[in-house]
Amino acid sequence: MSGFIASEWRLGMNRAAWLQDRRMQKFRDVLSRWSGGDLSMMEAGELLGMSERQFRRYRDRYEEAGEAGLLDRRLGKISTRRVPAEAIEEMLELYRHRYLGWNVKH
Repeated sequence: MSGFIASEWRLGMNRAAWLQDRRMQKFRDVLSRWSGGDLSMMEAGELLGMSERQFRRYRDRYEEAGEAGLLDRRLGKISTRRVPAEAIEEMLELYRHRYLGWNVKH
């Protein structure tokens, strides 16, 4: 990691937010190159790893709502597949007392 990136990481920016920030910077760069006529819509989509149609959708959302329109709305939400804390505690209790010394292969 470069010094700048490592310092951001130490300041508490979590991985998902950091990646989203990087994607946003790349999108703004590609969008400015596209609007300047340097790139076609298909080339812009390819640089971002998406289809031309998806690039158009992103562009429209960016024009309507700015950066907030492109934020991943899943961030900060708890997964619906998350195991309840009680189940984890119960499993740990069993491991500590009944299955002490066992590993995942037993």
